[in-house]
Amino acid sequence: MTGALEATRGCPYHCEFCPETNIPGGNIFYKRPISEVVEEIKKIPQKTLMFYDTSLTIDPAYTKELFQGMKGLRKRFFCNGNADVLARDEDLVRLSKEAGCVAWLIGFESFSQDTLDSVGKKTNKVTEYARAIHNIHTHHMAVIGDFMFGFDADTVTVFEQTRKAVKELNIDVADFSILTPFPGTPLFIKLESQNRILTKDWTLFNMGHAVFRPLHMTSVELEYGVRGVYTEFYGKAYTLRRITRGVRLGLYPFFVIVARNVIAMMGGRRLAKKEK
Repeated sequence: MTGALEATRGCPYHCEFCPETNIPGGNIFYKRPISEVVEEIKKIPQKTLMFYDTSLTIDPAYTKELFQGMKGLRKRFFCNGNADVLARDEDLVRLSKEAGCVAWLIGFESFSQDTLDSVGKKTNKVTEYARAIHNIHTHHMAVIGDFMFGFDADTVTVFEQTRKAVKELNIDVADFSILTPFPGTPLFIKLESQNRILTKDWTLFNMGHAVFRPLHMTSVELEYGVRGVYTEFYGKAYTLRRITRGVRLGLYPFFVIVARNVIAMMGGRRLAKKEK
């Protein structure tokens, strides 16, 4: 059982696909008093926690003070962070480990800098991905990377490019998803104005289907491409290599890597059966 909390809320960045920062007030960044957060953590009965903050790297000074206050609480936790700070601020990464962090979740989104720039992902520089991952691994924590497909700059070659890059960077766990134009986001407004929204039945998205028409591939190519990346990344041989590699990170990160990879591998097998 995992506990949950938020120390901060909101995000000042304006990624055009993000449903959180584009809601009213969502781009305002709020910080709770650190003493209040620490007291809440002490009262949570679970030993493992998940920070549901959009990102704990938006204000590094605040987060460093929070991690300092968490030392000695004997909690293990997961949290979200942006690639730029995790690449440049090794002191924050080190403090996160000392506070009990076992894994950082990073929205890499894409390996194309043009794509990232076009959707306002200002915190991501592809050239810094390797350094961010290195810093996290050096301090014995796991890296969970999020990737999306279907951006206007994406062609069918994006799937192979992503497969290759994810393997080269030694990412421990990866989530692959189809870009989704949530209502109210600049992405939705743009696609709707171009008559590229195929359906507003969001249950189809939950089933792994595209709900819009990509620019440089068909919706079917997008769906099959994402499934292909997923099933290959979580193929048995490569999954076992990641799990074996995770031993060096220590007990808790290793358990995270084993659990997430095994569950995803089983999901990959179900996808493969459906395609047959």
